[in-house]
Amino acid sequence: MPSNLTDTQSAEYDQALAALLAQVSQHPAVLAFQAAEERLKAAEDLYALEVEMKVLAKEAVLYKKIDKVKAYQETMARSKIIEAQLNESPLIMDYRRKLVVANDLLQYLLQTLESQINEELYRDK
Repeated sequence: MPSNLTDTQSAEYDQALAALLAQVSQHPAVLAFQAAEERLKAAEDLYALEVEMKVLAKEAVLYKKIDKVKAYQETMARSKIIEAQLNESPLIMDYRRKLVVANDLLQYLLQTLESQINEELYRDK
C-alpha cells in the first residue's frame, strides 16, 4: 500500500482489497481449484509416489556430482517412471486443469488492475 495515503484513503484501500479478495476466493474457478487440491492432498498413494520421486531425483543429482554415471541413469529412469505414473493420474490431471483456469483468472485480474492503475497514473500527469 502506498505510504502517501491519508487514513481515509488507507481505510478505503483496505476495504476495496478485502472485497476483491472475498470475491476472488468465491469465484467458481478458485473454488474448483481448491476442491481439486484437497482431493489431491487426500490421495496418500499419490503423495507417497511424489515423495519417492523426489528422493530418487535428489539421489540422481548426488550420483551425477560424484560421477556415478550408471547409478545416475538408473535412478533417473526410476524417477521418470514414477513421474509418468503421476502425470497419468486423473486426480493430478484434474488438479492441473483447474490450476490453469484459476491461474488464468488471476492473470486476467492482475492485467486489468495494472491497466487501470497505469491509466490513472498517466491521467494525473
